Amino acid sequence: MSSIPQCSIELTGSATEPFYIIHQDVDGIQQTVDKKFDSHQQALDYILAQGWQVQRDRPTDSMIIASRFLKP
Repeated sequence: MSSIPQCSIELTGSATEPFYIIHQDVDGIQQTVDKKFDSHQQALDYILAQGWQVQRDRPTDSMIIASRFLKP
């Protein structure tokens, strides 16, 4: 059984005809959904309607590690 896809939305197209596409990460495999959206909200609604998750950006540095070495 595969896990729930993690998705990100990207603005692409030209300056005069912009559109949004969805990138999926399913078990480490990157795919692009073969569908274009006129707005970010439409792409987000599509992701949520499929039961997928929106991928969150992971910080490159962690405050836990940085603060662990600070003296009170």
